[in-house]
This record gives sequence, structure tokens and C-alpha cells, in this order.
Amino acid sequence: MRTSEEIYHRVRWDARFDPACFVMGVAQRGTVPKRVPLPRFTPGGDIPWHRVLFFEADGEVVWDRSSGVDRIDATDAGRVRTPRRLPSPYFTSRTPHAYCVPEAAWTPVPEDAPAPARSASLALLTWNTLWDRYDSDRIDTARRRPLLLDALHAANADVIALQEAEPALLGLLLATPWVRESYTLWADPAGRDVADCGLLLLSRVPVREAGLHVLGPHKAVAAVVVETAEGPVTVSVTHLSSDHSANGATRRDAELADLAAGLAAIEGDVMLLGDFNDGGDTPQDRLGMADAWSRVRGADDRTPTFDPSVNPLAAVSSLTGRASRLDRVLVRSERLRPVSAALLGDVPTPDGLYVSDHFGVRVELTGASEDGSESDAAEIVRRVSAALPDGRVHPVGSRRMGCALPGADVDLVAALPGDGDLRGTRERLTAALPEAVGLREVTGARVPGLRFCLDGLRVDLVTVATGELSPDVAVARRTELGEVAATALSAVSDADAVLAAADPHRAAFTRLAREVKAWARARGLDSAPCGGLPGLAWSVLAARTAHEAGDLPPLPLLRHFFATWAVWDWNRPVGSGEAGELPLTVLTPTAPVRPCTSQVSPAGRDLIAEELFRAWEILESAAVCGPVPHALLCAPPPLHLRHAAWAIVSVRPGLDEGRFRGRLLALLAALAEAGSPDAHAWPRPFGADASHTQYAIGLGRTPPDEARLAEIGARLLRGIPEAGLRRAGRGAAPELR
Repeated sequence: MRTSEEIYHRVRWDARFDPACFVMGVAQRGTVPKRVPLPRFTPGGDIPWHRVLFFEADGEVVWDRSSGVDRIDATDAGRVRTPRRLPSPYFTSRTPHAYCVPEAAWTPVPEDAPAPARSASLALLTWNTLWDRYDSDRIDTARRRPLLLDALHAANADVIALQEAEPALLGLLLATPWVRESYTLWADPAGRDVADCGLLLLSRVPVREAGLHVLGPHKAVAAVVVETAEGPVTVSVTHLSSDHSANGATRRDAELADLAAGLAAIEGDVMLLGDFNDGGDTPQDRLGMADAWSRVRGADDRTPTFDPSVNPLAAVSSLTGRASRLDRVLVRSERLRPVSAALLGDVPTPDGLYVSDHFGVRVELTGASEDGSESDAAEIVRRVSAALPDGRVHPVGSRRMGCALPGADVDLVAALPGDGDLRGTRERLTAALPEAVGLREVTGARVPGLRFCLDGLRVDLVTVATGELSPDVAVARRTELGEVAATALSAVSDADAVLAAADPHRAAFTRLAREVKAWARARGLDSAPCGGLPGLAWSVLAARTAHEAGDLPPLPLLRHFFATWAVWDWNRPVGSGEAGELPLTVLTPTAPVRPCTSQVSPAGRDLIAEELFRAWEILESAAVCGPVPHALLCAPPPLHLRHAAWAIVSVRPGLDEGRFRGRLLALLAALAEAGSPDAHAWPRPFGADASHTQYAIGLGRTPPDEARLAEIGARLLRGIPEAGLRRAGRGAAPELR
């Protein structure tokens, strides 16, 4: 029979065993043995080996001193059942916990629990929260903690990594509804991990495993492996020694050496977040990782995250008064790349109180899409952000949601300080992006904007002036900027809310949304200026379907989508709000809540319903008769049967083309008044010559005569030079794609 010391070290250092599965029984005088989780036991500490009475693994006794049982090699108890990405013995495993509503408690996440769908992007947040151990009478913790909770909620991060966390803060977080509803805690909330090392990880992305490695007294690295659309990613957090410690620089050097060895053994993508207490390049150089802030903002951007000159809380603890960028998000990945990086908590309350002595850092990463263009889009976001360093540039729309079709536009919203001078913004972009083609201001928009082509993709950039409000908080506080600005900024929150609405099946949503939008594009239903549904509306419908039935295989899920919406009563709104008088209402998911379908006419609603029924019938037939050819589902519609005549519009490309598209809804309304309520504008041009682009408008079953059509065209195309409209009969129906 082996000794208790031998059993302990066998479990601790043999990679085939999971220490978190083991409990040790320790003798206590006059009472039953104390049960101690093996990872909590300290060899050579206060408990001598002869007081260890037994070892249990997964509830089974595998070693017992009194009976002589020693069967640790004869049982599967305590064994690692799936390969771990956090290598043992460097990491000691921890058990992630999630809030269980029926039990009204935080309970362990079962290893075999079905994983929710994986996210299409990864938003990471690191923040040193300033614990209350020192100078408690000068840092107003009671007032700061609610500010911190509000800021964390507004940050909308997939993984939250906190340093200088305390049990009191942990208790506040775990009692907060939005945390309970969406996040998993990396370890047992009843344990000592947070109290001992001050590190805290929360993830709303599925957590595959968790672990802890101690670097020294009160210093550690905590880690979780989360599932993303790009595969498993290790997200870790640390807090290195500061110069307040004796020999702080020497201790940091040893901690970095320890981290470099441990992280190098982790397979795949690794993110390390935290307070490195080093304002230079040493951490990323020693660890062989990239600094996400530098990737997004440029290597010369040294924006501080700890600034005693502006933040009185930082001045309390600073030894030098020097501003430094201590807080980082370091990245080691071939698949994920940072597309945005911003400070949080750098704006005080009106009476001058900051959330912490450090500012938070939020980084968003995205991966490559199926056609590879996502990496190009991410690079565009990075370069536009670098050109506007005082602002905050957000990808929106399908790019943000991860469901962009090949060649889709790159839609951006830039929150810019002050008055958001559009001319100055254009000049900065021109200087930073000399290869951009056709950089111009967008006319007729409710908010200013710029349009250009870069790397083969069209970029639409909406700019929002935030005045005295920091661009970093503009999305969260958008309603303070007026309705127009709030509507523009809600494109960011709308996209995030659509992803959240798809939970727990985000991966299914992104696949479904792409399929649905490809179908809508092929059938000519995808353009709001032409009276169809915009991408946001299709995404809202896809997210709702994925949430309800995302565990179905792809084809049954697509069939479920069309079955659901083909029979939908369009007198009912989709979303939280009133339908009003619109024929079809899909509401935006975040404030200011509004219909994104106000352009749909009664005839347009009927056409959309007809198309949904057609697709449903095709897929139902496939369920009985066999596979559905994609060409049948996404075949061009029989336009020669729908329209008795056509209006062919010729317009110069560029600005004039944009003006014409801006008048399409008015043109369709005029045709309806003239007796053609089922007129339908095809969303894309069907032809072009050296000077003009041609668009086709089907005039329905009862088209106006040539004179009435000419009168409508003259009125609606007035002011667009060289624009022309002619009538074509059914036999001359254009070939549309």
C-alpha cells in the first residue's frame, strides 16, 4: 500500500488524473474527518501526511488508510475523460459554475451538458477594479461598485476578466440579474480563489474547462477554454507584481518567465488579459504575443490605462505620477484578429468619481468567414480605426453578426468627439487610406457619412458626433445624443442583441441567416430602398428561429424558418412593441425601438408571404422526395409572369445612382397611386454601358400607360441629370440576376 504522500503527488502530477475530481479526508480530533478538495491541500503545510485518512475520486474511495484499500490504478474514477487544453500540472482544474434558477443557486456546469451554439466573434474585457484593502477611506468603494456593475453590463463583453476582485464584489456580481442570466463563473463561488488571487472570469460563451496556476503569493493566472465559431480559445487573466512589492521588477520578470513556459504548452489560440504593471513592450515580447491595442490603434499609440494626472484614484496609489498603459489584451492566434479596442471608465461622473484607478480595456476579435473576406473586412475596420484614433469605430450589420454574404459591404459607424467634422474626417481618411477608391460624402442621409471602396469591398461609414460625451460610451448612452444619432448608434446594439436573441444557438443562427439572405437576394426581396426587407429584419427572423429550434440539423432548421414565417399573422409585430398601421412589422431589438419594415407596402407584404410559402413547399417536398437542388430554391422569380410591362431607368453611376435609389420608394408609391400597387423594383442593376447604369421596375399586372408613366418619371427623376425612363412590354422583360 502506497503512502498518502505518494497518492497525492501521483494525482497532482500525472496528466491522466484530474485533481479537481479528488477529495482528501483529513482526521480531526473528536469529530468526523474533514473533507478537503485535493487542489486546496498544501503539502508540507499545517496538515501532516499521517492525518490524511482517505482519498475519494468522483465519489468513490480509491485509497483508505484504515482498510488498506489502494485501487487508484484499478478504476476510472478521477481520470481525465476528454483531452484537456489547459495542461496539467501547470493548471489545476476548476469547476465552472452557472446560476440554476430551479435551485436558486450557482451550481457546477455538468461536463456533459449540451453546449450552446458558439459565437461569431469574441469581445473581451479586462479591468483592474481597485480593491478595498488599502486607502479605503479615500477611494469611495461603496459608490464605485454600482458604477462598475453598470459599466460591465454596458460593455456587452463575451468574457469579463477582473483583477483586484474581492469576495464582496464577487457577491454583488453573482446576485446581479444580467450576470445570472447569461454568464458562467470560472470556479466555485464558495471557494477561496477570488479571495486568494483577486482574479475573476465570467463568460457568456460556452466554457469547456477552467483552471488556475499560482505564480506566487497572491499572484496567479486563471483561465477558461471557451467555444467560439473559430473553435476553442483559451482566455486567461493575470495580475503581475507592482513596484509596491519588494523587488517588484524582479518578481515580474520571474512571473513572465513562468507564464511564457505555461502558455506555450497550451494548444491553439490563447488570449492573456490583465494588469501587467509594465508600461513598455516587455510583456508581449517575453510571451511572444501580440498586443491587441497596438494591432488596432497602431504601434505608436500609447494611450494610458492608468493616469494619475486625470484620475484622482490613480493618484492615490501612484508612486511616480507617471501615466502608463498597464492593462493589456495579448493575443496568440492565427484565426482571430482584433478589430476594435477601446477604453472604458475613462469618463468620471459629474462630481468627478471614476469607476477605478485603472481604465478598462475592451477588445473585439473576429475570425475569417467562409469566403475569406471577413479577414479583409477586419483589416478595413482596423485601418479606419487607426485613421480616427480619437473616435470609436464599430462594425455593424451582417459583418458584426458574422452572417455576411460573400462580397457584402463593410458597414461601419464611427462615434467621433466634438462636432464630428465630416470634412476633417474625410481628409484624415484620405491621408490614411491613399488607395481608397471613390471616397465621397453620402448625400441625402439623415446622419453624415462617407462611402468608398477599399481592398475590393465597398465601405459605408456613418459618423455620429458625440459632443462632450466620450465616443467609448456613445453606444451605451446614445439616447442622450438625440433620436437621429441614437438610431445610427443602435446599429451596434441591434447587431449584438440579434446575436444574443439567437442564444443558445448562435452558430446555427449565422448559418441560417446566410442561407435566408442568399435566398432573399436571389428572389429580389432583400432591399429596403426597393420595398423589401433589410438584412436586419431577415436576421431578426433567423435569430428567433434559431433560438427556438437551433438544435435541428441545417436543412430541417431552414424548413422550420420558412414554415414559421409563411404562416405568420403579419398583423402581429415581430419584436417588443406595437404593430401600428404597417402591413408588416419587424421591430429593431434595441432603443430607439422602431420598425425596420416601414417601406413594405401591402403588395410587398403579399409578395414576401407568397415567396415564403413557395420556399416552404419546396423544402417540404424535399423532406419526402429527397434533396432540394439549391438552384430550385434560389432560382430567379418568374418576372415575365408577374409583370405585364416594365419601366427601364438609366442613370449615371455614382452620386446620381444614389439619388435615384433614394427616390425608389416614392416612385413605387406613385405607381401604386396610378393603379400599379404590385409594382416591384429589382434591387440590383441589370445592365450598364460606358456612361449609364440600368435598373428595371416591374409594373405589375395593371401597368400605367406610356403617358402616365412618363409623367411619373419626369416628376420623380427631376434634378438627376441625364436620368431617363422608358417603357418596355412583357416581351422585352430584362434578364435579372
